[in-house]
Amino acid sequence: MNTKIVFLALIFAFSFSGILFGQESYKTLVYEGNKKFDANDYDGASSKYMEAIKSNSGDFTAHYNLGNALYKKKMYQEAKEEYAKAEKLSQTLPDKAAALHNLGNTMMQMNQPEKAADYYKQSLKQDPYKEATRKNYEIAKLRLKEIQRNKKQEQENKSGKNGGGEDKKKGEEGNSKNQKNEQGNGPQQDKGEDSKPKGNGSKGKQLPKELEKAILDTINGRERKTARRILDEKSSSKPQSNEKDW
Repeated sequence: MNTKIVFLALIFAFSFSGILFGQESYKTLVYEGNKKFDANDYDGASSKYMEAIKSNSGDFTAHYNLGNALYKKKMYQEAKEEYAKAEKLSQTLPDKAAALHNLGNTMMQMNQPEKAADYYKQSLKQDPYKEATRKNYEIAKLRLKEIQRNKKQEQENKSGKNGGGEDKKKGEEGNSKNQKNEQGNGPQQDKGEDSKPKGNGSKGKQLPKELEKAILDTINGRERKTARRILDEKSSSKPQSNEKDW
C-alpha cells in the first residue's frame, strides 16, 4: 500500500515539475523573442515566438508578439491571423484593445480602410481613452472617404464618356466635342486619371504625401483643419509594442 502511495506521489511530482518546466520554457522563449524584436531581428523573433506557441498555444502573449514581428516583416495576412488569435485569447481589456488596434493597422496596410475603421472602433470600445487608436480611426475614415470619392469620380467619368462628353463645357461647338471623344483623350478622361491618388494601389503601404494631399484637397473648413492635425501626427499603421516582456 505504501509502495503505491510513493509511486503515485512520484508520478505527480514529475508531472508537476514538467508543467512548471513548460511554463518556464514558454516564458524564456517569449523573453528571447522580445530581445530579438528589440534588436530589429524580426526573423529571429518570429522563430522564438513560434517555438513558444508550440510550448503553449493558448496564451495571448506569444500570438500577439508574433503578430508584431510578422507585421514588421510586412507579412500582413499572417500578422492578421496572429492578432485575431491573440484577440480571442485575451483576458484583459487592454490586451483585447491592443490586438484589435493592430488588426486595424494590418487592414490599413492591406488597403482596407473600412475594415480597419471597424477594428479601431471595436478597440475604442475596450479602451475609449487610447488617443493613438482614435487618431488611426479618424485617418481610416478619411481614407475610406477618399476612396469612395474616387470611385464616384470614375463612375461620373465613364458616364460622361459614354454620353459623348455632353456635360463637359456645354458651350463648346458639337463638332469640337465629337472630335475629342473620338480621339479618346478628352478633358474628362484626363481628369479621371489624374484624380486617382497614387497611394491607393497595392503599393500604398503607408500614407504618402500624395495621399495626404488628396485627402486634404477634398475637405474644406473645420474638417480640413482636423484632418491636417491628425495626419501630422503620423500615427497611422504603427503597431503597438509588445505588451508583456516577462
